[in-house]
Amino acid sequence: MSFLGHDDDALSIAPEFHKAIFEDGKVRVLEVTVPVGATARMHWHPRNINYIQADGTLRFTREDGTVADVELAVGQVTSSDAASHAVENIGDSEVKTMQIEFKD
Repeated sequence: MSFLGHDDDALSIAPEFHKAIFEDGKVRVLEVTVPVGATARMHWHPRNINYIQADGTLRFTREDGTVADVELAVGQVTSSDAASHAVENIGDSEVKTMQIEFKD
């Protein structure tokens, strides 16, 4: 399945972690759940914001190999430009976010 011309879209590559709960002509809203110890292989997201619903620690690995460990807290809002990454839950709790992806 291609989304905005990307075959490596999160829903195609890692559907076990991403669930579409709303979509219109401007945005797609995903419920993202990453269990402890789980890894989502390399996938793509358009520009987006995330509202953190359950905190934890995720390791993001970008296509160029750079790695960032990010601690997330309930109620925190993050933003990201369009990018590809792999994600691993390296913490001791399941991470949940509401991700709003922009189609522009």
